Amino acid sequence: MNSKKNWHTHILTYLWIAIGVSSSVTLINMFFSSLDTKTFFLERFLLPFVLEVLILFILKWQIRSHAPAIRYYIVIGTQAIVTILFVVHSSIFYVMLALFLMPMLISVFFLSLKLIDFTFCLTLVVLIAMKLFFPPLSVMSVIELTTFAAILVSTYFLSRELTKRFSVVYTDMVVSVEKEKELLYRNIYMEKLTKMDLATNLYNHKTFHEYLEELVYQCKNQPFDLSLGLMDLDLFKGINDRQGHCNGDLVISTAATIILDNLEANDFAARYGGEEFAVIFTEKSPEACLSILEQIRIDLETAVFETMPDEVVTMSIGFVPFTPNMSKTDLFEAADASLYSAKEKGRNQIQCAS
Repeated sequence: MNSKKNWHTHILTYLWIAIGVSSSVTLINMFFSSLDTKTFFLERFLLPFVLEVLILFILKWQIRSHAPAIRYYIVIGTQAIVTILFVVHSSIFYVMLALFLMPMLISVFFLSLKLIDFTFCLTLVVLIAMKLFFPPLSVMSVIELTTFAAILVSTYFLSRELTKRFSVVYTDMVVSVEKEKELLYRNIYMEKLTKMDLATNLYNHKTFHEYLEELVYQCKNQPFDLSLGLMDLDLFKGINDRQGHCNGDLVISTAATIILDNLEANDFAARYGGEEFAVIFTEKSPEACLSILEQIRIDLETAVFETMPDEVVTMSIGFVPFTPNMSKTDLFEAADASLYSAKEKGRNQIQCAS
């Protein structure tokens, strides 16, 4: 709707330009006319200018009110402006006759054969009426009139053919764009399949290790805060055995949601094993990272599952900040050792690498 409205506004802008040019020429001609200045100003400039401006304001109001037949109103308004210009400059009406082709040309931009038919009939009716009731046109010979009528008819058929051609091109373009969008969405989905764990909406094992390796490389070249937390659900096999695999899947997805809810935009979360998760922190102090991990641990411990209200789920967490002498393997193994220490010391706690 907005694009159509903008296009309608562009047409009005062109009409404003046409009126501005015409009015300027009329004022210049005032100094060379045989009419007295007052009569010329009132009849040839002021009255036509007011009528033309009134027509454009009506069209602008119709556009703002989203009138369903606005394109027909624009054609009618253009025809009215053309008729006014023709009457004002009737002394050179042979030149001004070309203006009657303008509504037809404007109708082409709406890609509507019905509108072109309507515009042709409207222009024909206006010309016949002016031939009958506008004295300056009475001097036109039959040959002159039929010649211009032939030009008008030729313009009509050309407009129809252009509209058909533009419609085909537009349809082909839309189909092409839709196919490109479909391909783009498919590629995005396939990329997501290769990088994401769809069950938890976290990154998968492969992506986690690739990203961690890249961050370690960057951190060695341009140091910044980097930390790694590894998490493992405590006694998860027992939950599966007691509550069933459906509830086990619920615990996994709930833990993932809690992790995501506590992280910020620069943090990276992954599911790198069945019930194992990892969080990579950047641009955070170790204290801030530990605070987030502790909140994740508490949120999971206090989570209530509707299908197993008596089950308390906990996780053990190993945490290690990166130091310049570490490789990616060193960082991961240090966090994994801390996680193992948390398990050994009773689970449901955070252990930091020494």
